[in-house]
Amino acid sequence: MKTFFTTLIIFSTTTLAFAQDNYPIPEKTPTRLFYIQHSNNSNTFVYDANIINNTINKEKPINEYRILYTEDGAIKPLTGLQKRMAYGLTIDFQSPTLYKMYLEASKKIPFFLTLDSNSKPIVYITVNNNKMLLDRIFVKLKGTFSLIHTEVDYILFEGKDFVTKQDVSEKYVISN
Repeated sequence: MKTFFTTLIIFSTTTLAFAQDNYPIPEKTPTRLFYIQHSNNSNTFVYDANIINNTINKEKPINEYRILYTEDGAIKPLTGLQKRMAYGLTIDFQSPTLYKMYLEASKKIPFFLTLDSNSKPIVYITVNNNKMLLDRIFVKLKGTFSLIHTEVDYILFEGKDFVTKQDVSEKYVISN
């Protein structure tokens, strides 16, 4: 798991900055699934469902891209390296309304894309034995960012409890 999030940080940006207190929140859209931010800077990796005629597009279920807030909010595709090594998704078709996914950096935490009872796309995961509808992942680094050695302090998964729909956060602490 430590390697997973270290890889995410290494491939997240080429612009170095200090951690920020107030992170921008990407504009909510009807197809927004979740986004990833980290304590290095406010650039954000975004994942939206690709819906055609009220169904998940089997050929390309997810649109993944980045918002470069350090470049006035420019929207750009993930680089080839980011797609292959960290932020890209491996997506496995399970049924017309269910896809199992993993971030390229790790196969340890499966993400599940489906449609809720209102045909709205959602992603759910299980962290610390708690099932949640995912909205955001935040990766907190220890100390400063380095391309050679980056340590992750913790990962915060934010969203809604799968059953109660109450706001929840699950902190995953990286143990050395």
